[in-house]
Amino acid sequence: MTASTSILSDKLHEYPQQDVIDGTSGGSDSILDDCLNSSDGVLQLLHRYAGRTFCTPGKRLRLDAQSYYPDYMNGTGLDEIWMCCTVPIVTGVIDTRTNKAPFREGESHVLTPNGQVISLQDLILANPEAVMGEKITAFSKSLYGDPTWPIVSKKFDNLNPIPHHLHWAKWEVYDINSYDNPGVCPSHYHTTAMGLYPFITKDQFLDCMKSFGKGDYNGVRHLSPHTMMHIDNGFVMPNGVLHSPTDLCTHELHVTMDEHFLAEDLTLDGRIGAADAFYACREEDYPKDRHEDWEYLVEKFDFEANQDPEFVLKNSRPAITAEEFAGDGVDAKWIVYGDFLGDQKCSILRLIIEPGAKTNFRPESPALFHTNGGSGRVGKLKVRYHQDMKLGELYPEIGFITQAALNNGGVEIENTGNEPLVLTFDFPQNAHSKTPGVF
Repeated sequence: MTASTSILSDKLHEYPQQDVIDGTSGGSDSILDDCLNSSDGVLQLLHRYAGRTFCTPGKRLRLDAQSYYPDYMNGTGLDEIWMCCTVPIVTGVIDTRTNKAPFREGESHVLTPNGQVISLQDLILANPEAVMGEKITAFSKSLYGDPTWPIVSKKFDNLNPIPHHLHWAKWEVYDINSYDNPGVCPSHYHTTAMGLYPFITKDQFLDCMKSFGKGDYNGVRHLSPHTMMHIDNGFVMPNGVLHSPTDLCTHELHVTMDEHFLAEDLTLDGRIGAADAFYACREEDYPKDRHEDWEYLVEKFDFEANQDPEFVLKNSRPAITAEEFAGDGVDAKWIVYGDFLGDQKCSILRLIIEPGAKTNFRPESPALFHTNGGSGRVGKLKVRYHQDMKLGELYPEIGFITQAALNNGGVEIENTGNEPLVLTFDFPQNAHSKTPGVF
């Protein structure tokens, strides 16, 4: 039986009807046991939505029309879904109901058997090895001090390309797939700007950045080659490289942080001020007393990485068969795989299970998964793909396969519907004893 728990007065902005358990007040270990026992070690996670003040929703997150613009977000629309993140994110949005940033914005919460919610991070801290396993626990402690899930899983979906920007410390990987972008032709022209042309000089880049906010447009994206993204393939974006992601719905993984520097002062979504440009920069990456010091930017900027003529070749990830997970009625593809920036960062696996088929899924590491199509079950957790979701309602689409489930022989996945069941799995750093795609 679950121990008595304290309920927080704050609510998650999307789910005002759900009680949020205070996981620091004791009893989290008992709640974790209840969650693990109820679904064979598979946790159900909530959809967490966020908006960026400098972006317009592309409306492919499958919300109903009214849910994209909550009346408490002061005109900002929802253009992101955060599926697994153990820290609050930084968007600059104010919840007009509280006049504060949304409570635990973007942070993952688990639905308990009695309908309350608790932070995934609180459950990790209750028993990190039962949730993440020994290897991931040790790795995350080496990075962050405390055990935490070391990777973020999200989707961003914008009507227009995101402003040209870079992350000083945060690398990313992309999965731009046909499930999130129905009807997009393979010969589309949705492009991502990446880095700088090899012929751009430091002085040209400096002149461009010095004009930030001083004219019609600083023109930084004119300095960058644009690449057409392959649907249903992956791509890797190292930190420190300028990029303006395409106006397609994109499944993204990145290291557990949310920081960025905006290099572009005008987009199809409006103007970006200098203060906004540096808003999410961490002090250790870009000191406040250096904001708008464009010479410092050029000093710090990695021209070699941004002007690599083989950048697309090195960072493209054509989908490959995942032989170890494929089988009768089960198609398996690695979408993101291999080492980059020197080691095994993360990987994305997609399973397509035909109607009536089932498989025992036992990877080496715990994993986050989300549903791209169909219906079925993962362990005891019933999952189903939805359209026209209403903000505030609960939908069983996102789950977390824990180490406890793997210790019990893995989880059985079964397609109980009439259409293919499509599941996408996100693995963290160093999840595999042999890196996928390395032969």
